[in-house]
Amino acid sequence: MRKYTNKRYNTIAAYVLAVIAISMLMVICIFKFTAIWSIISKAISVMSPVIWGFAIAFILNPVMKFSDKFISTKVFKKRSRPRITRAISVSFVLLILLVFICGTIALILPSLFSSLYEIFKSAPEYINRIQEFLNDAFKDNKEILNALTDKLTEFAQDTSALWERVEPVLTNLMSSIWSVVTFLKNFLLGIIISVYLLYSKEKLIAQCKKILLAFSKKRNFDSAISILNRANKTFSGFISGKILDSLIIGVLCGIILALFKFPYPLMISVFIGITNVIPFFGPFIGAIPSAILILLVEPGMVIWFILVIVLLQQFDGNILGPKILGDSTGLPAIWVLVSILIGGGLFGFIGMILSVPAFALIYDIFRVYISNKLRKKHLPTDTEYYKNRLDTVVKKTEPIKILSKSDLDKIKIPPADEVNQAK
Repeated sequence: MRKYTNKRYNTIAAYVLAVIAISMLMVICIFKFTAIWSIISKAISVMSPVIWGFAIAFILNPVMKFSDKFISTKVFKKRSRPRITRAISVSFVLLILLVFICGTIALILPSLFSSLYEIFKSAPEYINRIQEFLNDAFKDNKEILNALTDKLTEFAQDTSALWERVEPVLTNLMSSIWSVVTFLKNFLLGIIISVYLLYSKEKLIAQCKKILLAFSKKRNFDSAISILNRANKTFSGFISGKILDSLIIGVLCGIILALFKFPYPLMISVFIGITNVIPFFGPFIGAIPSAILILLVEPGMVIWFILVIVLLQQFDGNILGPKILGDSTGLPAIWVLVSILIGGGLFGFIGMILSVPAFALIYDIFRVYISNKLRKKHLPTDTEYYKNRLDTVVKKTEPIKILSKSDLDKIKIPPADEVNQAK
């Protein structure tokens, strides 16, 4: 006897089972969040060399593509030598990375540690200078002077307590050497993995496409490839452009601070360059602690430092940033702000950086989805079309007013012969 199945009921049953499974999974995640998060943290820790490798390869990929193009067109010209070209390009970008790391360790880190050591050791002297500055500035207003003096005393006590905690850590750094070794091990393994990823980039991408096509329909495969290409364009354009932009701003800041003899120019310029990677809030995050540091050392130079930072950020926001980044995200300002707040709240510093391109990708996908829906309904996709559409909606008809006898008497009806004559 032949059995007949109802596809409609099978589909409904599949959806019901999927909803039940997702609901149970959400309940488990809520009540077992600590255990699940510990498993995720352990997996991330084990996979950290691979994550480092993908991150390094992703950042170095634009430089390698430029090197490939230069070598193939200028060196080999019309002769095709893909393997040799790729080997030279990977070696070149790896050399750049090693030079950058060694230069950072040799030039910046010793100066940073010496600056921090000098700041903590000279903190009482800086606090006395600030106290003298406050005494001169608020000598006519004792209430404000007393309030600021109390706050300054609390800050001095906190600074002393902080140094008492930091000094043993700096002197007993060997006790935490294992964490440093683990980080270096993961980073070096990441470099090795990134070399393999960069050299075999096309082959790995082709393998991923083959697997994706084997387990999905052609239409879904095309959509997935389109989204991945859009994600690659958004993330690579934003991250590489933002790194170059922040590097230029950090160098300019260091040159200006050194020329005008600001205190700790190297440390402040490095901090300004690093925080400038964060969109929107980056300038404020870098400028406020730096201004406080200069206030401790040279109170009279704080206003000039703020002016320098404002001029640098105006140059970055109006000239340098648009020139390097262009419209790499296409995200409105309000959504940039929202994405930074959400990403920073969930994932900290890295979340503040990556949230903008991630949110831009989601925004772009949703925009394309809405445009396709409107095209199917034969409606315009341009936003300008919908700005005044509410004004063209047909208004509700007013209720019919019943005229009274007095109103009817007021209406003058012309005689019949005049109406016939008018016709």
